[in-house]
Amino acid sequence: MTASSGLKVLVVDDSAIYRKLLSNAVSTLPGGHVVDTAPSGQVAITKMQNNPADLVLLDIFMPGMNGPEVLDELRKRHPNTCFVMISGVTGRDAEVTVKCLANGAMDFIEKPHELSYSQSMDVLLGHLRRVVQLAKIRAAKPAAPPSFPTRPTAPISPASTVPPSLGRVLSRPPLHPELLLIGVSTGGPRALQEIIPNLPAGFSAPILVVQHMPPMFTKSLADQLDRVSQIRVVEAEHGMNIQKSMVYIAPGGRHLEIERAGNGYRACLTDAPPVNSCRPSVDVLFRSVAKCKPRSCVCLILTGMGEDGANGVADLKAVLNTSAWCLAQDAATSVVYGMPMAVAQRNLADEILPLGNIAPRLRTLFQ
Repeated sequence: MTASSGLKVLVVDDSAIYRKLLSNAVSTLPGGHVVDTAPSGQVAITKMQNNPADLVLLDIFMPGMNGPEVLDELRKRHPNTCFVMISGVTGRDAEVTVKCLANGAMDFIEKPHELSYSQSMDVLLGHLRRVVQLAKIRAAKPAAPPSFPTRPTAPISPASTVPPSLGRVLSRPPLHPELLLIGVSTGGPRALQEIIPNLPAGFSAPILVVQHMPPMFTKSLADQLDRVSQIRVVEAEHGMNIQKSMVYIAPGGRHLEIERAGNGYRACLTDAPPVNSCRPSVDVLFRSVAKCKPRSCVCLILTGMGEDGANGVADLKAVLNTSAWCLAQDAATSVVYGMPMAVAQRNLADEILPLGNIAPRLRTLFQ
């Protein structure tokens, strides 16, 4: 991507109407430039070979090669290109979309449903502003910094210029933490796929996850993780008792909180206003945990745009001090280094780790 050409976008959809809608929407955004369109996956592969794009908007279901097949092929040939899936709103669409996100798609856009052309354009513009911004961030992402030891001998000050891939330990982690809390956004399905299936059966604490996603998609995410994990993964329901060796994913469109229930905890879902423009919000979950004052917990902030989670980590540490242990994903392995960067910059992260090191570290912390 160059400053003169802007972000080069290829639109792939078998519907001429959606090709026009998407192309017109992209063209109205600053820095967006549609270089071509394709009515099928095979045509898209040929056009990418002749004129590679920075961002591909890729329909899920098409005749011949479908979206996931095209994604697999194009990612092999164009590893630096960003791919955003164009999804319908049915359960089948959600299931396939989540698989694409786990296989390397950066994000997805829901197709407007039963709206006029002008209304559809407004909806798409809102989505495309986000993905174009994400694609620009990805295009400007620097090369991975050199590796560093996981445990330096001295603490890092907030003003430190040490590269963000450096893991750090400022004190001792708590023994036998009660809860594992995870906050994640863009790039989350793939990150969770690297972590949750690599945790052992009989994991010693409940796991509560806020993944920024719309309704229906979080259910598909929970189902897919459940099929490949040794521990049970469910979409959280209001009133559920929180149990060890279980993963509870906040449902799209609703906040997940917990409250005390005897000697344990219970899930509470609310329709309170969005926080950090998000519902569910990581901050909302973490703050509810702080109010419960558990003996100890581990919070994990993964890849994502924005700062959701940073205030929640600060609240947990204000209440629990060193009994709230925070892990953050590093810059090199984050799809978007926003949420973990916000935690690191505020000196709230006790350890900063590449994605591949997180599951082994959790196994150690919760053994």
